[in-house]
Amino acid sequence: MSETQTGTGYTHELLHFDTTERLVDEVVPWLREASARGETVALACEDEKNRALLEALGDQDRIVALPRAEIYQKAVTAVAYYRDFMRRHLGAGGQGVRLVGEVNFRTDSRAWDEWRRFEALCNHALAPFPLWSVCAYDTRVLPDPVLATGELTHPFLRRDGAPTANASYVDPAELLQLSDAAMQAAPDAEPAATFAGLIDFTDLHTSLRTLLAGERLDAERIEDVIIAVHEVTTNGLRHGAPPVAVRIWLSPGRVICTVTDQGPGYDDPFAGYVRTGDDPLPEDGLGLWIARQLCDELVTIRTPDGFTTRLLVRH
Repeated sequence: MSETQTGTGYTHELLHFDTTERLVDEVVPWLREASARGETVALACEDEKNRALLEALGDQDRIVALPRAEIYQKAVTAVAYYRDFMRRHLGAGGQGVRLVGEVNFRTDSRAWDEWRRFEALCNHALAPFPLWSVCAYDTRVLPDPVLATGELTHPFLRRDGAPTANASYVDPAELLQLSDAAMQAAPDAEPAATFAGLIDFTDLHTSLRTLLAGERLDAERIEDVIIAVHEVTTNGLRHGAPPVAVRIWLSPGRVICTVTDQGPGYDDPFAGYVRTGDDPLPEDGLGLWIARQLCDELVTIRTPDGFTTRLLVRH
């Protein structure tokens, strides 16, 4: 792959680094080349790394610092941010973008799977855009499972200032399917509530609101759960097969819900992650996209009970 490649599609690289100086040495010549070609440089690293990169780049036009804390809330919103950023950039007459970023994996291992999904999703969701990104993984602080995420989700590795093919890369659709399949559909404990044979949602909404209020969720988070469950249940009734059952489990700090219908389900691992263009998704795709916005995790699994969507909301 040529160092001058930006093209019309997405290039996704992984860089392991163990000092800020190493990060600067690896990417600054590549970023300077971007400026010389009339491309935009975007930075989404921790503040210390951004400052070092800006200092090394000097007084150059077309450098944009992106709001890292705003971007990395969850996979679906991070993907949406970068897609919207690229649309705005191209709509304003911009050319290619070269991005150096650090995903905010956080310290909670429960979030690592979500960011593995994000890194895999980028290869699909950002494919139409002239974006070339280097994802910087700090080996001093990131644990081995997170470093393994990088190995699986990036088609290219950056070494000695140049990209090389990554033999460990896994196709994003396969990785997402494996990740969903590894998820346990439901806790071993008995659910706090079960709603079976659903046709009318009025009782479901009322019961959920009462149940969640007893868990001291704030009003906004309660509505998030109700809307997400409503959208997924509607999908089960519209595109699956009755009966549809909703089960709820409550534990300190989180709510788990499963929605199970008797239909065949679907095999698209990207369903509900990406809105196409600037218009809303078609009616049959918007519900899942809304649910992903409101939940901390959403996976789909075929179980002995039927096609199951598992939702998790932390509070």
